[in-house]
Order: sequence, then C-alpha cells, then structure tokens
Amino acid sequence: MKIRPGRNLIRAIVVLAACSPLTFAATQVGWILLLALVPLSLASRREYRALREMHAKIKITRTQPQVVGRDLSFSCEVGIANEGSEAVVGTVRDILPVEAIPDHRPHPVRVPAESNIVTTTELRIPERGQYELGPVWLRLRGPWQLLEAQKSYDCRAMLKVLPETFVSQEGLSEDQRAQLLMLDKLTKARQSGAGTEFESLSEFRQGDDPRRIDWRTTARLGHPIVRRYQVERHRDVMIIVDCGRLMGAETDAGSKLDCAVDSTLLLAEVALKHGDRCGVGFFDDRVRGFRTPVSGINSVHIIAESIYNLQSEWRESDFGAMFAELQIRQPRRSLIVVISDIVDVETTSRFRTSLARLAKSHVLLFAALRTPLLEKIVHAPMSSLLDGSRKSVAFQLLQQRQKALHTLRHSGVHILDVEPSELTVPLINEFIDLRSQNLL
Repeated sequence: MKIRPGRNLIRAIVVLAACSPLTFAATQVGWILLLALVPLSLASRREYRALREMHAKIKITRTQPQVVGRDLSFSCEVGIANEGSEAVVGTVRDILPVEAIPDHRPHPVRVPAESNIVTTTELRIPERGQYELGPVWLRLRGPWQLLEAQKSYDCRAMLKVLPETFVSQEGLSEDQRAQLLMLDKLTKARQSGAGTEFESLSEFRQGDDPRRIDWRTTARLGHPIVRRYQVERHRDVMIIVDCGRLMGAETDAGSKLDCAVDSTLLLAEVALKHGDRCGVGFFDDRVRGFRTPVSGINSVHIIAESIYNLQSEWRESDFGAMFAELQIRQPRRSLIVVISDIVDVETTSRFRTSLARLAKSHVLLFAALRTPLLEKIVHAPMSSLLDGSRKSVAFQLLQQRQKALHTLRHSGVHILDVEPSELTVPLINEFIDLRSQNLL
C-alpha cells in the first residue's frame, strides 16, 4: 500500500508554511505552529490506520470473455466489494494493454458500506494476439482527506484476440458466401474412383482384380483372398504459413500475416467440416511450429490455438527447414497449401526448388500474396525524378515476381496470386476445386 498526502493535509501544510515568516516578528507564533502540528500528526496517523482497514475489507474481481474478435467490442467488468461498515470513496484504474481502445483512465467510485458496485467498460483491441488485463489500482481517500492510500489488486486475466470472421457466429459475410463454389463437390469427389483406402479382406470372386490378391493371407488360408478398398473418407490438408519479413508488410486489412491467419482458420474450418484432416505449420528462418493433421470440426479450436498469436519477427524466410519437416512428419500424399510471397528468381531459388520437389509427392497450392505498396507506386502519377526511380524499381520487382511464379507453375505447383485482403474466398474456392479433381 502506497501513502500520499490528501487534499486537506496539503492545504494545512500550505497554511502553516505561509504563517511561518511571522515567527520573525513574534516568537510565540512559532510555538503555535509547532503545537498545531501535533493534532495534525495524530489525525494523520489515525487516518492511516483507517485506510489500512478499508483496503483490508475491499475485494476486487474481474469478468470478461476469454476469447474475443479482433476490433470487435466486448465488455470488461470490474467488481468492487466493500465488506466494511463505512462507505469508501476513491479512484479506480484498470491496467489495460496499450493496444486497447479506449485507454481506460482513472475514474471516481463510491462503494457504500457492506455492498458492492460493478464498473463496465466497452473495449476493443484491433490487433490479433494474447493480452493480459490487470492489475487494478484502487486509491481511497481518508475520512478527513488528510491521506490517500493506493493499493494494487492482482486480478489479472488473459485475453485471446482472434480474427473476427473466425469468432463471429456468422463466419463469412453473405457477400463472401455468395462467391464460394458449391461445397457438394467435396462429397461427390469422395464417391468417385476405385478408392485406395484399405477396408477389409474377403474371398476371391469372379471379376475381382487379380492384382489385389493378398498372397500372404492366401498362402495361410489355402484359397485366394483379395483386399477390398474404399474411396478415401478422410484426406490430409496441411496449411503452411510464412512468418518472415515479406509477410510483415502492411495492407488495407492489417499485415499480410494477419490476412494469412484469417484465411488459414476459415480454410481449416471448411476442410474439417467436410471430413478432411487438417494440420498447420509456420516458419520464418526456422520451423516455428508444426501440428500434424487432426480430424473433426471441434479440432478447429486446436488449430486456432496454434496459430492465432503468430507475429512476424522480420526474419528472412527459409523454406528448407519446413520442407525437411514435411518430408519426415507428413510422408502421406496430401494437399499442401503454402501461404507466402515470392520476390524474384535469384533470391528465392532455394524456396522454389523446395516447392518444386514437394509438388512431386504432394498436391501443392502456393498462395502468393501481393504487396499493395508496389501496385500503388506503379500506378501513381510521377511528379519528380525520385518518383520515376521508385516506379522503375517497383515495376522491375513485379516483373521478376511474375517470372518466378511462372517458373513455379511449370514445376507442377498450383498458383493463386491475389491481394492479401481478398485471399479467403479465392483460397477456399481453389481448395474445393482441387479437392473435386481427386488428385489425391
């Protein structure tokens, strides 16, 4: 508990200080001033004890949701309970993240005896991640306002801020839903073809494919046994997100990484909802996380827990380590979605080589996120030589980027080249289209 002088104590000290020059004219004034300090000190000591008792009988609790949507309003309630026999008056201040809007400033409170009050604040946090709320500081005034006592109440709470489209009950907006392809393609795709997923063993019948005879079981039982297969009910989808420096570029909808995380969660939800297994991985100059595919719509929260707090640390991306991780932990043929960007042919040669090798054993979709700033520079009017130089460099970067993407297409990689803010719907549509082609 921290003690500071109150309003009336400061006034009394100012008055005594103003009267102190009179001691040069009359020594009796000095003795009067010293005698005045005695009751003032005794009263301050008594008020200190009263403030300690007041704080000892105060309980503070906090109530707020554990998960909220990015830049969506939510309520934060702070309850102050007074178990004492006297009313308390003071100021309360809740410590909030610097990203929170509005910043919660101190405001006065009065809690009657043996009762409680609740203060409610509407907040929003425009940045995705994990945040801590608290502690709560309470400053009480003494009965005579000679002293003020401030104490911190440790009622901290953790808050997760997820993409708003993932947290919202509506999910995608109606306009976005109207742009999606029919999800029935996923069901139809599963029912076409001969199937490659083992189902059971049975006796050989006329018309069975001799290539499916299980010779080991046939030798043990003494008559032909064949393997029965079914069309795959579950297929693996791996979503790989780049967290390197290129993904830290700002767009109209946050950074590229923000857009990638938003789309990843919604794509995972679509895949899991229609029976596929889905996993995620993220990397920059190293593998920062890898979760093998899981099944069931409830697993989308496991994926969200893995990826919602991703932040770019402005490191150069190196896909080699993630490529090695995929070879070890995901040998089964899968649909792999890589969300990243590419600059030019020379500086991304290793990246492109790893993607081309990955496309030989998996169905690979590379979602390349454009840099809006380059497009703005190219289409901006020129007013100086510096503007012309900027336009020339931006045009050259865009040209080299297109050349690199063209090289990837010829390596068997499916390419999706979109603006970051428009990634979600084209990505889900491309996933559905590839899924319907039965390429797995």
